[in-house]
Amino acid sequence: MRIIKIIGGVIGALVLVILILGLIAPSHTHIERSVTVQAPHDHVWYYVSSFAGMVQWSPWRELDPDQVAVIKNDGAVGALYTWSGNEDVGKGEQTITSINETEVVTHLHFIDPFDAEADATTSVIKSEDGVKVTWSYDADAPYPMNVMNLLMDMDKMLGPDFQKGMDKLKVLAEETAPSISQESLFNIQTIELEPRVYIGVRKIIPWSEMESFYTSSFEVAFGAAQASSLEVLGMPSGVFFKWGEENQEADLLAGVPVKEGEIEGMDSELIEGKSLLIEYYGPYEGTGDAHMAIEKYMEENGIESKGIAIEEYVTDPTEQPDNSKWLTKIYYPIVH
Repeated sequence: MRIIKIIGGVIGALVLVILILGLIAPSHTHIERSVTVQAPHDHVWYYVSSFAGMVQWSPWRELDPDQVAVIKNDGAVGALYTWSGNEDVGKGEQTITSINETEVVTHLHFIDPFDAEADATTSVIKSEDGVKVTWSYDADAPYPMNVMNLLMDMDKMLGPDFQKGMDKLKVLAEETAPSISQESLFNIQTIELEPRVYIGVRKIIPWSEMESFYTSSFEVAFGAAQASSLEVLGMPSGVFFKWGEENQEADLLAGVPVKEGEIEGMDSELIEGKSLLIEYYGPYEGTGDAHMAIEKYMEENGIESKGIAIEEYVTDPTEQPDNSKWLTKIYYPIVH
């Protein structure tokens, strides 16, 4: 009985110490790392504003290449990323809770090997030296579990991983945008666009659904054009009537350009005349830099757009796996 009392007293003393230390221990954990990237803002933004971009520089992906990951409604508030892997990565989910032109906030819910929650914030700010990206982590520990913050230095534990992620992002963004690091490197041509009718499906579509929208619409448009014996003048194209940054939606017609004619039940748009053209080579996420270059060129030269932008996807990715060789022709019909 004496030993039991001693053990009970020791345990009670330990509990008391933990409760006391919990009163003075910090409850909040903040970790932050930054890097400066020599690449256009929009190009860097792709890699931080969507889970498809984030996973490419995540320092934890390589811990278990076979982990199962699922992405839903990517690139917008409410987007969900779930993962499940070995003991090094565990199991959890991440949700985009806030997004604007310079900052993305996500909420993390770790499920296994322990249950915990935190928030991660990634900001992308233009600076004189390039684009500064800051990745931070914030978590609150309830009393008295916050006493663990006295026993473990979370910044030393997780900080190196955050720095590794930032370093990977820098290399990735700079290597995938070698030819578009300066707007002046774009060759902007003025051409006469022969009359063409874009037939396809027009819809206001969330950015996160554009890929699937393209796939289904292109197939329908090409099939309809062939069935109607219409002369196709180019490759699958997206005609943008509006690009909504605030609500992350696009008013878009996805289809194909034909010489003339219409198809019942399909949307169409006749486009012709003087236009600005950039022949962009690279991954699709880099086309935003080409659009910015044309818009800047028009502003500096007093050129008025007709309010339409066209992307023609010349290269078939299924036939050319090297995305640095993908050709996208970007047209801006202008008033003259």
